Amino acid sequence: MSTEFYTQATRYENLVRIAFNCPKGAKNGADFNFMKNAMTMENGDSFAKHLGSFDKQFDKVKNYTSKALIKLSKTKPFSSKKEFFLDLEGKINFVGTTSQLMDIVNKSMEKVLELRE
Repeated sequence: MSTEFYTQATRYENLVRIAFNCPKGAKNGADFNFMKNAMTMENGDSFAKHLGSFDKQFDKVKNYTSKALIKLSKTKPFSSKKEFFLDLEGKINFVGTTSQLMDIVNKSMEKVLELRE
């Protein structure tokens, strides 16, 4: 796995963990492996084939990301930018690649970090 995949997948995990205020784990999708597996499957690597198709794994990650953004929109201090998070959440249905989804994750994390200061 490339370090870029690891770094990006970790940002996804951090977003979910912050949104749900939870530890790393399968609950709420708070584990970078969900995103990492989608990225490697999209890249053509087959080690994660036991998880099903890329589409199945990608839909799972999109769903977890969507739920995290909705949760952020309802949780202080992030709820002060509710529209920002809900706007990004609305775009998730239109993404078709992990790169596009990571753009949403990255924008979300930038806003989360800004609001935490």
